[in-house]
Amino acid sequence: MSKWIYLCVLVVVLLIANHFLGDMLYLHSAFNVTVIFFSALTFCYFRLDHWISKEWRAQVALIKIGLRFVISSVFIVVMIYTQEDDLALVIQFISLYLIFMVFEIAVSLTNLRGN
Repeated sequence: MSKWIYLCVLVVVLLIANHFLGDMLYLHSAFNVTVIFFSALTFCYFRLDHWISKEWRAQVALIKIGLRFVISSVFIVVMIYTQEDDLALVIQFISLYLIFMVFEIAVSLTNLRGN
């Protein structure tokens, strides 16, 4: 249950940072959409973990990383074609991708520990 709290805190902090510090940090106008996309993707992957049996979790973890990359690549291509200021969008997208990937890996590592 704590991973849901961590996810909510991470999303709220990022959205509040955009609201209050968006002008100072030069955040892209699609920053909120990107944060919501990654949080929805992470939520779906956490729900997927509950449906998978324990003996398949290691294989599914690798599949999830690959799927996250493919889905994120499609998302960024669509965003590049529909938004302006592509460089800022790509830099912020990569930063958010790494933040959510580190979050997912950290939560996965705590689940893999035996005791």
